[in-house]
Amino acid sequence: MKANQTALVDNKSDDRAQQNSVLRQIDELNRMSMDQLRKRWKDLLGTETGRMGRSYLIRRLAYRIQELVYGGLSREARQKLSALADGDLTKPPRKHQAANLQPGTRLLRDWHGERYEVVVQDDGFLYDGKRYRSLSAVARAITGSYWSGNRFFGLTPNSKKEGKRA
Repeated sequence: MKANQTALVDNKSDDRAQQNSVLRQIDELNRMSMDQLRKRWKDLLGTETGRMGRSYLIRRLAYRIQELVYGGLSREARQKLSALADGDLTKPPRKHQAANLQPGTRLLRDWHGERYEVVVQDDGFLYDGKRYRSLSAVARAITGSYWSGNRFFGLTPNSKKEGKRA
């Protein structure tokens, strides 16, 4: 076995040992008394437990053990949570990231034998001399039915179902 392959095998066994250690520590939490759980809390979190119940202590300690071994939340997730905690609710969370379109970009779409052109503006989209707030509104004006504007204009991959609509 080459040195590289040996290192890979060792890493896998290290990962398994680490996982077994985490699972063993979490299993031990279930067998601890409340006094032992409070001491473990103090050791891992550096604070007093207050009047927290046993099941909460076990769940939170289990999370902390995993956090210490595998790492915690990403920097981006911590920033988002911090903004929410500070009351920054001005922008609702998005399920999907919007397409990054620069003002002046022209979007073209051939649909039912006709070509449609939309111009991206700072404050929306210009189609047929009218300003629209979203691409979905433009797609609705063109088709008469609801479409995802990003999908209609080819900015996101088409689903299997959508191939039948065009």
